[in-house]
Amino acid sequence: MNNQHSSYNFWTWLVAILLALILLWALLTGHASSACCTAPVAAAPVEQAIPAAPAALAEACDFTATSTEYSTNEACANVAWAANSDALKSILIGDMRVEGDDKAVVLTGIVDSEEIKAQKGKDAEAFFGAGVTVDNQLAVKVAEPVVMEAPSAAKLYFDTGKTALAGDADTTLTPVIAWLNAHPDAKAVVSGFHDPRGNQKQNEDLAYSRAKAAQAALITAGIDVLRIELVKPEVVDGGGDLAEARRVEVSVK
Repeated sequence: MNNQHSSYNFWTWLVAILLALILLWALLTGHASSACCTAPVAAAPVEQAIPAAPAALAEACDFTATSTEYSTNEACANVAWAANSDALKSILIGDMRVEGDDKAVVLTGIVDSEEIKAQKGKDAEAFFGAGVTVDNQLAVKVAEPVVMEAPSAAKLYFDTGKTALAGDADTTLTPVIAWLNAHPDAKAVVSGFHDPRGNQKQNEDLAYSRAKAAQAALITAGIDVLRIELVKPEVVDGGGDLAEARRVEVSVK
């Protein structure tokens, strides 16, 4: 048993000595493994990729037009309607203006009525076609109030001894009625006239009845009775014209 153990130790030391000699030889002759005897080589730096510059955006079609002027850029060269500037200008009137691009346009300016605004919007839609949105921002001119002058007194003439209004009475009273409707604070003044001949009491009663007939016509036309003032019948000579004496005057105040 001791002999076997001694033999094992002998061979172990022999192998160790041989390995040490081989390693020493490798170190002396430069055959040592680079993995254990040379310094690690630093990895070459990786260059970072430089992002490419973004492509330039294409210029958008842009135009402006009035009834007398038209301007656009080169991007509109391929837009079909852009070449028909005369037709576009013919749609625009007054200070109307349209501007935008090949996708959407805005219509501005002032027109006289809602009907014209609607029609110009339709004209623009027909010109540009379905691919273009038309924003109709046309403003309608505010109508200035009509200044009416107070009408002169309406003269209603009657046949002798009659109190019925003549057939043209409504036409004669139209200006007075229009004024009263436009001016709620105004009143109608109804004056009956008669000539100096004959029975004055009968003449006054006849003139009063004629004034009442005129009053009834105003009431029928929608004028409140409280806005109608009857004045005492007056005597007039008429200058020899009896028809002028047989009249009722309706004025405003």
